[in-house]
Amino acid sequence: MAKRIGKSFRVDTKPSKKVVVDSLTRDISVDACIFDLIDNSIDAARDTIYLDQEIESGFEQLPESFDGYKIEITLGGEGFSIADNCGGIPVDKLREMVLRFGERSSHKMGIGVFGLGLNRALFKLGRVSHLKTDTGLQRAELVLNTDKYLGSKDWNLPAEEFPTSGQIGTVIEILQLPSDIARRFGDPSEIETLRHDIGRRYGRFIASALKISINGTAINNEEVGIRENGPFEIKRKSYKTTDGVSINIECGQHRDHRFTAEPDYNSDRNLPLTKQYGWTILCNDRAIVVSDKTPKTGWDGKFHTEFYGFVGLVRFVGPESDKLPWATTKIDVDLNNNAYQMALEDMRQFAEIWRKNANKAKATKRKNEVLTPIPGLPSQSQNSETKKNEDVANGKKTKGAKVDAPKYITKIDHNQFRTILPLDVDEKYCYDKHLALVHEAKNLDLGELTYAGLVLIRMLFEATVATHLARHGKYDAFRQEVLDKRRQEGLIKNAQDEKNMNPTMDEASVYLVNNPSILGTAKRNHLKHSLGRMKEHKKILNSAAHNPYQPINRSEAFQIRDEVLPILRHLIET
Repeated sequence: MAKRIGKSFRVDTKPSKKVVVDSLTRDISVDACIFDLIDNSIDAARDTIYLDQEIESGFEQLPESFDGYKIEITLGGEGFSIADNCGGIPVDKLREMVLRFGERSSHKMGIGVFGLGLNRALFKLGRVSHLKTDTGLQRAELVLNTDKYLGSKDWNLPAEEFPTSGQIGTVIEILQLPSDIARRFGDPSEIETLRHDIGRRYGRFIASALKISINGTAINNEEVGIRENGPFEIKRKSYKTTDGVSINIECGQHRDHRFTAEPDYNSDRNLPLTKQYGWTILCNDRAIVVSDKTPKTGWDGKFHTEFYGFVGLVRFVGPESDKLPWATTKIDVDLNNNAYQMALEDMRQFAEIWRKNANKAKATKRKNEVLTPIPGLPSQSQNSETKKNEDVANGKKTKGAKVDAPKYITKIDHNQFRTILPLDVDEKYCYDKHLALVHEAKNLDLGELTYAGLVLIRMLFEATVATHLARHGKYDAFRQEVLDKRRQEGLIKNAQDEKNMNPTMDEASVYLVNNPSILGTAKRNHLKHSLGRMKEHKKILNSAAHNPYQPINRSEAFQIRDEVLPILRHLIET
């Protein structure tokens, strides 16, 4: 029987324009569309800053200043426009990328991510859009008439190129607004609400000198601040994921909140603050979740009054924006993101610390005692020496501006910092007392506080060995070995001695030397040398704490620090 030969044909899988546009705009809010347009302007400004500063490809810092850049939003019942001076859109990008559905962001350290924002905003906000852009080298314009576009089979839009006008920037005008959006844009109270929301979500950029306005009125930075001189210290933690996302966590008391036991407590002042409590999540300094009190930020139960006053900021920074934990709308968090899952555990722990502090504050009130600021508490902002360390690490690549949050920085040369630990030491595995010791080691100036610094090195080493071994399930074996040895030497005489026994620095050094597998294989010889130097320095470190007569000079202290830093870093970070 002869084989039948069929006639081949192709099956059309092109999407319907109307379906694509409807799916893009159905679940996106008007506010989120406006935020997308602001994001595009900020990304353009950042790209221009990097270009002007000749930032090298491996640089992973956000700009410290957006001085000179502005975004002007004008809206009302007749239309919407956004204009910036942030660099403009090159013609080739406008032709091939900017309005292409789903074309991923190519901005380094960007806040535009999914290649949908501009499309969504144009289709959502109105029926006719006019885009004008000028880079200072070339100028282009296009008009999008939504009805004509959806009625055509052509997926391309006509655009025109002109000689530059010299006015660098981009202007987007959107007309023929849907009636519900027109009513909202014509309502002064709605505009005021939008102004406050932009102030919260873009507060970091505004603090870095970016100017954003609505209808000619400047928007202020409305990021909720954390109190620096309160009765409980600010909690901080910084670390980096394996795929390059830096995480900075900071939490404490709302700057305007007061506990009932504080002398300046005022219930009328506390009352309006309630909506500002909770966690705020930032991705490359753009807030995506603001003052959240739900399970997605770790509040597994109901947000009770004992958490009133709590303010937490979690800052995710990375050169590849798609690694950061934002949902496609960028007003919610991706709970499945690896970096977010890591941070969430710390967020829960810090919230629990706050609960305990709040209960202490209540107990103080019940005793009719007064809750006062921590005596001698220094400013929580980074000290001058810490700032010098950052400047060295950043290479002074950007203009200076006050930025409240610490940055995750790259490794710096040992000769260029005066603290015990450099700022780049990763705190991922640090908790409670060990985290506090690491923070003190990053802030204590060894040149000014030489003896205190040497004592801290000893304490930090003992705590670091213990937490490292516990993390890897080896602490019990270590403690048992020390117990057995002390029993042989007659130093453990009863159950109370055994209960109170804590291994010393010398015992920790000996155990690591006798168990080199703990150090891994990659840098074992280098770490063994550093560990050996730690043992050699035992006498000096002990005398710093116990010998009232032996002098120790600064150069000797810095040599000790340099020699023991490799083993300290390894045990802290792995």
